[in-house]
Amino acid sequence: MRKLLGIVALSLGLFAGQAQADIAKMYYGVGFTDGKMELSNAGDKSLGTINATLGFQLMDFIGLELEVGAASDQTGSIISEPLVQYQAALVRLGFRFDRAGFYLLGGQARLDIDEGLNSTDAGTAVGAGINLFGNETTSLNFHYLNIDDGTFTTASIGFQYYFGGFR
Repeated sequence: MRKLLGIVALSLGLFAGQAQADIAKMYYGVGFTDGKMELSNAGDKSLGTINATLGFQLMDFIGLELEVGAASDQTGSIISEPLVQYQAALVRLGFRFDRAGFYLLGGQARLDIDEGLNSTDAGTAVGAGINLFGNETTSLNFHYLNIDDGTFTTASIGFQYYFGGFR
């Protein structure tokens, strides 16, 4: 899994180099979510989650996105002692209609799960989202991500900032 994430990061660097490191095609975001962890012995567990996104728009309809997040059942321990941490490398396919952007995500994710909850640690990641642009560079973001066939899911609301504005 680390090898795959390394290859994606290297590819991301090559694509950025081919685009002459055009920072105007980069975006980042932060989201606050309600995560759900599927437990093998006790059903589902609801977790508060925070995530961060860094992405590169390669063309109008395709991009690469890296997402990291942490989740816990106690608000004070999301960052200091999370029950779940995840990292995802995703391909983003989407289109824009006026000031709204719709997208689908697919890729690989790695889960760092507290030993007492579950033993699954990696898998595919699929998702979808909507960006509602208030101005040329800032959007309200609604984002859903499903990791490892439902082992961990998030539904977030947050903000994304696009350098150079949306296209």
